[in-house]
Amino acid sequence: MTYLRGPLYLDITAKGLCILGAALMIFGRGGWFYVGVATVVLGVLFIGASLLATRKLRNRRWDGTRRT
Repeated sequence: MTYLRGPLYLDITAKGLCILGAALMIFGRGGWFYVGVATVVLGVLFIGASLLATRKLRNRRWDGTRRT
């Protein structure tokens, strides 16, 4: 289970960034809207990194060995 820490942290960070960006877009005024858009884009990039990180782990068993 130690292999799942990296993707888990990436996923939590990505969701937090997307929520923060959405809040900035809704409640921000002036330039904060664009900061919110940039934050959401950064969150989506983190989601992609999380998906790529878990993609490499799907072919492993619970003990870390590769399936054939």
